[in-house]
Amino acid sequence: MTVINGLEGNLQLTVHCKSKDDDLGVRVLGPGQSFYFKFWTCVFASTLFHCSFEWPGSGGIHRFDIYDDRHDYLDCAYCERLVKPFGVCKYTGRTKKFDRCFHWKNESM
Repeated sequence: MTVINGLEGNLQLTVHCKSKDDDLGVRVLGPGQSFYFKFWTCVFASTLFHCSFEWPGSGGIHRFDIYDDRHDYLDCAYCERLVKPFGVCKYTGRTKKFDRCFHWKNESM
């Protein structure tokens, strides 16, 4: 799984990802930088990693399920996620673009 800072304006992105069993810690990504982590999926399709994101001027912490077996298992041979101000875009192997975009799961102001 690769998480990429896709924010404009030379902004740093603070990322904190975890699952039920693993806390990957807090990372700070500069413009265009990425954070890679590897994990094994569960046989029962229950693997879930969620991340929180914050940057200067973001208005608070934004949350997103960065990997969810229920939706990503068959479509995630090599998972890449691009973080934008409005949400997260998933890379699609078929189109070779970040063209599946989703707004933030919930907002905490």
